[in-house]
Amino acid sequence: MDDSKRRWTPGRVFTRVAVVGMVAMWLYVLFLAVGPGRQAPPDRLDDPTFSTEAQAICTAAHDDVDLLPSAIAADSASERADIVAEANERFGAMLDDLDGIVPAGEDGSIVEQWLADWRTYLGDRDDYITALRDDPEAQLLVTAKDQEQITEFIDGFSADNRMIACATPIDV
Repeated sequence: MDDSKRRWTPGRVFTRVAVVGMVAMWLYVLFLAVGPGRQAPPDRLDDPTFSTEAQAICTAAHDDVDLLPSAIAADSASERADIVAEANERFGAMLDDLDGIVPAGEDGSIVEQWLADWRTYLGDRDDYITALRDDPEAQLLVTAKDQEQITEFIDGFSADNRMIACATPIDV
């Protein structure tokens, strides 16, 4: 065998070290993502009771709103505003129902913040209704929270606690 084929050149050493380093990095990333090193989301509730009950409440509200005509397909801005207003009434009742099952302790504090965010979003929808009545080209403007739309926080909490039906609706 030719000795020139087995020589350790700086390029070969660097390449092997780089490959081993990348494999190690990806193993670490996978360990953090799906392995025992994974941390629970900071807003995950300790007791899943609220999540289970909330999912049922939110599902019922969305089912009721789904029975309304499509706001997006409305013939006029005024009709669209009326449909969104009716949906908002149902979502407001949903929030009132959720208020009645807020847990105690730290979980309750987290849930109350999430409900406050939801009420802010509902207020944004109310502002949209008012704007639609004056301007047929009005758009839904969503409140910012920590330089993101408040809906990101609502939807993140809903996903982290397996309450997908409690995410923000896409009916507007």
